[in-house]
Amino acid sequence: MKIVAIYSLLFLFLFSSCSKVDNYKGPNATIKGSVIDNTTNKPIETEAPNGFFIRLQENHSNAIPLNFSGKADGTFENAAVFSGAYKVVPITGAFFTPDTATINISGVTNVDFTVTPFLNVTATAASVSGGVEVKYSISRAVVSNKIIECKALASLAPAVANNVFTKAVTHDLSGIADEDILSTEFTDVITDLEAGKTYYVRVAAKTNNSNNKYNYSEIIPITIP
Repeated sequence: MKIVAIYSLLFLFLFSSCSKVDNYKGPNATIKGSVIDNTTNKPIETEAPNGFFIRLQENHSNAIPLNFSGKADGTFENAAVFSGAYKVVPITGAFFTPDTATINISGVTNVDFTVTPFLNVTATAASVSGGVEVKYSISRAVVSNKIIECKALASLAPAVANNVFTKAVTHDLSGIADEDILSTEFTDVITDLEAGKTYYVRVAAKTNNSNNKYNYSEIIPITIP
């Protein structure tokens, strides 16, 4: 009987413990905004899910940083944030990391960051029989690491990027002087594309940067005749 009584007490204790209500409040704020390319005054052209991250760190010395991924169109949003003061900065993108901002996040808080990309890529595209012709040039506002690669990409998926493409033409630029690269208008023809299909075309270019990230042109939809 004593054993039964002991088990009964343990059951009541466990049931009482499990039935307690969690009184901690959940996340109650949102941070959203854009990472702006200072050479175009538009959101930076990138890829998803790892084109760049936003780092949030509560504004005290022992806080552990929280990183969340930005979107391919250069915007970001996190709707699971606790209200409070945070240090906020975009990181690990194909751009020079800007100054950290201290932001009081409450409700829905909008914040934009202006960055200088490693490279700027401008491109045009036109359909040809069985493919697409892409003309593009590369420029930069600040001299940094060696330019090592560029590639014209075509994809049936709108989210065309270095990791999402159907066909590509790639150039290894590591042995070419940057001055020559920056003065060149490249012309690539991507072939063997399906007639009647719409492809999404863009150009990627990369410096020898520690983030291993590409800069991109805008996406151009092209229907193959």
